[in-house]
Order: sequence, then C-alpha cells, then structure tokens
Amino acid sequence: MLAFFAGAQAKFLPPTERARFVTAGALMLLTAALATCAGATVVALGFGIGTLQALPFGIFYALFIFFIDRSVLLTQTPYRYGADGGVETGRAGFSVAVRVFIAVCAAVIVGETVLLRIFESSIASRVAEIQQEDAGHLLAGWDANQESELAARTADLAAKQKGLDAADDLVEAKTAEVNCQLTGGQSGDGQSGGGPACLGGAGPVYQIKLAELAAATAAVTDATRLRDAAQRDLDEFRAAQKARRSDFAATVQTTTGAADDLLMREKAFWRLTTEDRSVLVWRLLLMLLLLGIDLAPLLFKRGLDRTSYRQRERLERWRDETSVEVDALQVGHTARERRDLAPVVAARLAGRWEDYLLRRDGVETAVRWTADTAQARLAEEEISADQESRLRELRRRHGIVAVPRVLTSDAEPSTPAVTTGSAAAASAATGSPVATGPAVPAPPEPS
Repeated sequence: MLAFFAGAQAKFLPPTERARFVTAGALMLLTAALATCAGATVVALGFGIGTLQALPFGIFYALFIFFIDRSVLLTQTPYRYGADGGVETGRAGFSVAVRVFIAVCAAVIVGETVLLRIFESSIASRVAEIQQEDAGHLLAGWDANQESELAARTADLAAKQKGLDAADDLVEAKTAEVNCQLTGGQSGDGQSGGGPACLGGAGPVYQIKLAELAAATAAVTDATRLRDAAQRDLDEFRAAQKARRSDFAATVQTTTGAADDLLMREKAFWRLTTEDRSVLVWRLLLMLLLLGIDLAPLLFKRGLDRTSYRQRERLERWRDETSVEVDALQVGHTARERRDLAPVVAARLAGRWEDYLLRRDGVETAVRWTADTAQARLAEEEISADQESRLRELRRRHGIVAVPRVLTSDAEPSTPAVTTGSAAAASAATGSPVATGPAVPAPPEPS
C-alpha cells in the first residue's frame, strides 16, 4: 500500500528497490498528517473556532497535498535530445514548480500560526499597545477635524458680522440722505461745503432715497438674522463638542478593543520580532523545518528517479513517444514522396493510356482487315464456284470433254492449249478464265 502511495506497483518492484518506495509512501502519509494539523490550526485561529470544528478543513487540505505529492511522484522526468544530438534526461516540470510554491506558502502560514500560539502571552501586550495607538490616532484625527470645523464656523460668523456692519453703515448713509432731502442743505455731514446741495421737501428724490433706506433697513434685518443663526450654530457646536468627543472616544475604544483578529496579532508579532531578534530566529527555523518536512517527498523523488523501475518506465515512455514520432515522420515522408511522384505517375499513366489506345486501334484495324480479307476470299470463292458452274454447263451443252491437264517437265515444254471457238466465246461472254489443257480435236462437222 505504501508503495502504491508512492506511485509504483508492488508486483513489478525489484526487492532491492521496494524499501525506497515504501519510505516515499510513508513520507507522503506523514506530510498529509502534518497538513491536516496545519490546515485545522490555521482555520481555527483565523475564524476563532475550535480545532475539532476546523478539522474538516484540515482533512481537505491534507488530501490536496497528498494528491499533489502523488502526481509529482508519478510524473517522470522524460528523455530529450541534447545539443549534441544525443539523449539526456530532462528537467523538472511545471507540477514540481507548483508543489514548491505551495510548500513555501504553507511553511510561512503554518509557521506563523504556530508561533502566534507559542508567543501568545507576549503578543497580547503588543496588541494592547497597537490598540491604544490606533485609538489615539483616531482621536487625534477627530480633534483635527473638529478644529477645522470650528475654524470654518468661526470664519462664517465673522463674515456674517462683517455683512451686518456693512448693512448698518449703509442704513446710516441712507438715513443722512433722506434727512438731507427732507430738510434741504448740504449732503454728507449737514454743514456747508460738505457736499452737493439737497432739495428741500418730500419730492421725487426724497421718495427714491426713502425707498433706498427701506431696502437698506431690510438688508440689516436679514444680516442680523444670519449673524444670529451663525452665532447660535457656533455656540451649539462648542457646547456639544465635549459630549461628541466622549461618545467618539467610547466608540473608538470599543472598536479597537474588539480588533483582536489574525491581522492585529500578526502586526503585534511583527513588532515583537523587530524588538527581539531571537523571535526572528525562531520564525526562520520553524519555517525551514516545515518547508523541509513538506518537501520531503519531492526531495526523495530524485532518488526514486534513479531506480531501475523508474528507468524502465522512462525508457518505455520514450520508446512510445519516439515510435509515434517515427510513424508521423514516415507518414510525412510518404506523403511528400507521393506528392513528388504524382506528376511522374500521371505522365506514365498517360503514356500507358496512349499506348493502349494505339494498340486497341491496331487490333481493331487488324480485325477489320481480317474480316475484309475473309469477305474478299469468300467473294473469290463464290466467283470461282459460279465460273465452274457455268463452265460445266457450257461443256455439257456443247459436249466438251474436260481433259485433265498434264504437268510437263522443264525439258519438255507443254504444248499450248487449243481453245475452241465456242469455249472462247463462252469465256468472253462470262469473263471467267478459259480452262487450258492438251489440244482436243474439234468434233466433225455435220454433213
């Protein structure tokens, strides 16, 4: 079973190599057990729950680590072509890089979690300091905000008071102008030479000045109302400032006091590390220890790759890959050869077809010639038979006896044949050849 966990089949393992794969399987189980504890601890510390409640998360993380380790052990380092054309062993693949990355992250997180539990009492005081500092920063920010708000309200009140003073000055000026228009005399201070002369009596100019005075008086009323509202707002703000600050301080104290999560403890732990260098040494040692335990199956894989079992598997895989490559190259070579030979084959087929057509035409011509020759011979035979028939008829009619021809030797030349007149006439009439032979005496003339 342990050899199976390491990615090998026990029945095919040599006895000398079985121990290595059993050791690798045991290391994978130990790594999975460590991952279970680490996952449960991290989840319990992060979510503030019990370790038993977080155990399902630890089991899930352990299964994840176990199957990644098994996939890494099953992944064989393949052969590849070297720069010199030879065959050499390749390097680690992507799965190994992913496994190393996960191991580093897990070592850092688990190491931090364990150390947070170990230095919990020392971290608590730093947490209180950080909470007080955060509360002080929040209150300082609140006070600065209140100061800026108070300054803005004070400036607004000053602006409203300045507007009221300007409205009062305008009312005084308009009152002097109305009195001047009503009583007559000089405008300004009412003395001679103080300004242009005013018309006496309630005339049109007096009505205009009186309307301006009424508008200035209304402006004074509005400015006074705005100044009083700004003053009340400022007084209320100052009166409630202390109460608001007390409420905000209580809220800040409650909020910062409840901030005891993993991030706050990590900040306190980092402060403890910067203050005490021995804590840094503990952090490094524990992280390296966890990293070594987590990477133990991966480090042990280098020894497994050198076993004869792995070498046979690697060789079989290389043989399968190269056989497929050879088949692909052969198919490509055949396709290229067929493509290059296609014009030649087409030309040969065209030549054979042309030769076939010529031979077929020759055979057809020979057949027609044979048929025509046979028909000509048949016609000659028919003509010869017809001539023989006519010749026999003429001989029978005229009583000519057919004498067989006698072959003569070269020393004795043959006697020319004598042709009767009637035979010559018959031959001339039918166009057939006249039979030759020895001279036959003509029949006696009738008396």
